[in-house]
Amino acid sequence: MKRPDNTAPVDRHLIIPLFIPHLGCPHQCVFCNQRTITGATAHTPSTEQIRTEVKRFLRHAKKRYASVQISFFGGNFLGLAPHIMKQLLDAAVPFVQRGDVNSLRFSTRPDTVSHQTLDRIGDYPVSTVELGVQSMNDNVLRAVARGHQAADTVTAARLVKERGYQLGLQMMVGLPGDDNDGALATARRLVALKPDFIRIYPTLVLAGSPLADLWRHGRYQPMALDACVTLVKKLFLLFNRHQIPVVRMGLQASDGLADGRNLLAGPYHPAFGHLVHGEIVLDAIQSILADDCPANGHLSIVTHPKMVSRVQGLNKRNLRQLQERYPLSDVVIIQDENFAPNQIRVGRQTLYLDT
Repeated sequence: MKRPDNTAPVDRHLIIPLFIPHLGCPHQCVFCNQRTITGATAHTPSTEQIRTEVKRFLRHAKKRYASVQISFFGGNFLGLAPHIMKQLLDAAVPFVQRGDVNSLRFSTRPDTVSHQTLDRIGDYPVSTVELGVQSMNDNVLRAVARGHQAADTVTAARLVKERGYQLGLQMMVGLPGDDNDGALATARRLVALKPDFIRIYPTLVLAGSPLADLWRHGRYQPMALDACVTLVKKLFLLFNRHQIPVVRMGLQASDGLADGRNLLAGPYHPAFGHLVHGEIVLDAIQSILADDCPANGHLSIVTHPKMVSRVQGLNKRNLRQLQERYPLSDVVIIQDENFAPNQIRVGRQTLYLDT
């Protein structure tokens, strides 16, 4: 594994989210209740609401960012009526013209991407288009009432890239009719589309969604959290091997999810991505201990300060598991700022992790 450049700067990017829950969607997929996820109601934000929200984010942005983007999330952007699309874009453009924001981005369904719809945004400073793929298995897409086929995603991805936009793809795990092998098959097909980045979302049972009825009647069983973390870990490593960044794993915490009012079941955790990274690190440590466990029971792990939380695992679960699985009396973590951010030394062996 190639040693990383420890002196390379880390780019920070600010995305200002403007939620348009369920707007532009032709119907409701079984897993969907965007109002639960976003905490917003389904209406088109006015020009003044957009300006107020963007100004609020810019006012509270204390760090320097490599780029700032305004993003329309939660709906089907290219499925909006042309006059609504224009209204939203026109409200955001002045921030780009003034230099406060670099560009615009949005998420949309694959089956609404066409030459005609892309022509409508051609004169606007849009840089990124995200496709809500969810699965590349047509049987799964039918089971969740998605309303499009995998072939639509292939065509949409090609059109987006031909226009020079950055391409993001969103996939889901634990969908009705899907399994681990199916999720990995979807991931391999997404790799072939050569996206610029990926988001991975676990399927949750949300109040007000058709999936909630299936769950209540015993016709759908969500993934357990630990099993979902392990599957997403495999997907992350697959994308990582192909140099495709995974920019998010798991839904962001929101009032509707964090307090349990709207989340009925499913593998939700506010630090889902941290659980995935922690398991990757734990696997690496165990691969060494399987062949070279210290005879005296004392294990030292040296790593960069930024890696400490991943070595420990959430609430130090990795350290507990190591002591449960191996004859270790104690595990000591030593911080070394001279290490690369993804470098660890376990006993006498050094690794550079894919995390």
